[in-house]
Amino acid sequence: MTEQTQVHAAPAGPVFWPKPTDTNPKLRVGFFGLTGCAGCQLSVLFNEDEILRLVEIIDVTAFPFVRERNIERDFDFLFVEGLVASRNDLETLQKLRERTKVLVALGACAHTGCVPAYRNFTLKENYEHLLYVKDRGIEDINPSPVDDYVKIDHTIPGCPPDKREILSFITDIVGGNKPKTFNNPVCIECRRNNNACLLESGKPCLGPVTRGGCNAVCVNGGFECWGCRGLTDDANVPAMVKLLEEKGYSKEFIRDRMRMFAGLKMPAEVEIIFRAANNKP
Repeated sequence: MTEQTQVHAAPAGPVFWPKPTDTNPKLRVGFFGLTGCAGCQLSVLFNEDEILRLVEIIDVTAFPFVRERNIERDFDFLFVEGLVASRNDLETLQKLRERTKVLVALGACAHTGCVPAYRNFTLKENYEHLLYVKDRGIEDINPSPVDDYVKIDHTIPGCPPDKREILSFITDIVGGNKPKTFNNPVCIECRRNNNACLLESGKPCLGPVTRGGCNAVCVNGGFECWGCRGLTDDANVPAMVKLLEEKGYSKEFIRDRMRMFAGLKMPAEVEIIFRAANNKP
């Protein structure tokens, strides 16, 4: 964590999952965005055929991206997109954490920091001229995923997250069920889809260490996995680095590819390997 990190003092242990009741038949749900492209919030809206049914079964009290009027109240479930990159982001995130029973990180920026967090791996002189320091509210801080600052109860990963996974999450919580999490690598879904292994054809696919749940959408189209859903819990990243080296890729290439979407979540021993490659940050 950075020196600016302020972890929310949330209780440890399993999260309490609110359920609809006779007095509260509709769960109160909100969707908010921090620094990001808003693509993850668009993934919610891309459930075009189901959107009317969703608003019948949940009470969407806040969705500033598409609603002019948003009710400021406590939530049962709150989705947050984007990463923390300014003091406004940090203050907003901490307030949202205080107002919800369950906080869901929506998408890769919230989950891993994604592409905006790549700034952590470059020299300040490369971007210093872009920083704005006249307004404290938008004062720059190190771009970081939201769990660097507050407790996250569930994550829907991906860049962007799969709209069907968002829909499944909502239908699960309305039914009183704990939503499914994915920890098998993308390779499992490639096998189910009868995809040829791109690693065997020499492409730098990160499927073996990347969390599935996307139905291997990129590989289905012949494009290698870049790891946007983050690492599996048991990912053997050093072995992945060695495999890609054996395929002819340099450590510098492998480092840049692995840092692109999930660099801040890479194991420390892997960053040591990368730094040793050319003694660069």
